[in-house]
Amino acid sequence: MLNISVVVLTCNQATYTLRLLETLTPWLKNNPDSELIIVDNGSTDNTSKIIEESGLISPSQLHYIYNAKNLGVAGGRNIGLRKASKDLVLILDNDTEVSPAAIDGLRSHIASRQNCGLCAPALISPSGDIQDSAKPFPGLGIKIAHILDRKGRSRSEEEAMKSPHPFYVIGACQMFRRSIIDEIGLLDENIFYGPEDADWCMRIRNAGYTIDYLPQYNIIHHWQRATNRSPFSPLSRLHLRALLYFYRKHHRLF
Repeated sequence: MLNISVVVLTCNQATYTLRLLETLTPWLKNNPDSELIIVDNGSTDNTSKIIEESGLISPSQLHYIYNAKNLGVAGGRNIGLRKASKDLVLILDNDTEVSPAAIDGLRSHIASRQNCGLCAPALISPSGDIQDSAKPFPGLGIKIAHILDRKGRSRSEEEAMKSPHPFYVIGACQMFRRSIIDEIGLLDENIFYGPEDADWCMRIRNAGYTIDYLPQYNIIHHWQRATNRSPFSPLSRLHLRALLYFYRKHHRLF
């Protein structure tokens, strides 16, 4: 059986992180040779103390890494990816809630398909609504529509959600072989906040692998779309800068 390095990035969201660990603990107890790597991107809310005092995770399975400042999504996750030592890597946002069945289902899928570069489950809201996590290329038109808070999906977004091989899946939950990192490198740290997940999946696709969306498995995601709150916020400006970099890097706008 393939063992898994679970990599979780957190920053000042101790309540969410603790909820994730409560759902992850049963799976970790049944998989003692797997590991949990928590990368703390400069939290000031006593996240590390809260997790330690919870006693949820065995010290033998837990690696807690504290960054003195927020390194962004790619920078923070790369700290965890460098530490990962198991056969597979499972990236999780700290605002997710997992089930053993979903993790085991992803593992079985990727273990039986050498051409699968990355797989992901459906993400559902706490009320049970399916979230748009399987995506087309994040073109300029789609991004402008999201900034303007357009309701509904475009045709390409509808098709991506129905496809077993969308262009990319968002980074809230992704599983891939550790060897992929050796082959294509780490996440691009020039992208502070989005679309590092699209870039990562694009590079995996370009290396000849598939991106597999598996809606028969699902996890809960407390989706927080920070960049939609204001297109002029500091985080939104960082996101826009990252998008422009992404378009220049791949010579593509649509």
